[in-house]
Amino acid sequence: MIQDPTDQYIATILAHADIVGKAVLEVGCGTGRITRDLARYAARVVAVDPDVAALEYARQRVPAANVTFRAIAPDFGDFFAVAGEETRFAAVLYTLSLHHVPVAEMGAHLRTVAGLVADGGVIVVVEPGAGGSFTELKERFGAGSGDERPAQEAAIRAMHALAGWTVGETVPFRILFQFADADDVLAAKLPDFAKRSAAVQQEILAFLAPHRTANGIVLDAGRRLNVLRRALAGEP
Repeated sequence: MIQDPTDQYIATILAHADIVGKAVLEVGCGTGRITRDLARYAARVVAVDPDVAALEYARQRVPAANVTFRAIAPDFGDFFAVAGEETRFAAVLYTLSLHHVPVAEMGAHLRTVAGLVADGGVIVVVEPGAGGSFTELKERFGAGSGDERPAQEAAIRAMHALAGWTVGETVPFRILFQFADADDVLAAKLPDFAKRSAAVQQEILAFLAPHRTANGIVLDAGRRLNVLRRALAGEP
């Protein structure tokens, strides 16, 4: 699987946040797909994630000298101490990760992150958006992380509730997922396919069929980006 072969993540981030030559904290770096691109532009990237296996893969995938990977607890509970060891950052990026923070902790997490942002800096939140064939695969068949809409809605509420910060306009964009074939989709996103009923298996394969191209199976997904900035005097 190739995620975002046209580099829409970094293009959108660069268009709305000044990270070139700056110190950046990436929250929820996963296997380093976006970290790799951040390293090309930022002076320094601290990338954290609770998935130790994903972090090890990311270290191998992104050997850049200006990137530091750090593990955090599965419930994000020790994030504050890990990130707090660093100086303040020009940008903190949640890359598809805010909705993975326990809902009850989202507010506290954002408040702590806000304290790590340098004067004039920003918090950039990239979250799943609406629409797209890959999104439908997740919502209908539980592919990948499955239907996460309640957590995503909670993340949006938490952003808007962050006192002293304003949430910029929502910037929608779309990314692609390129798979070699149906087997690649199943292995990467539906590993329990063989345990499904024959009827459901046929339904999944029928869903994938129209998305076959000369480059394999190509699915798309909506994404949304919001930039949070400290409120000016007199603003709510």
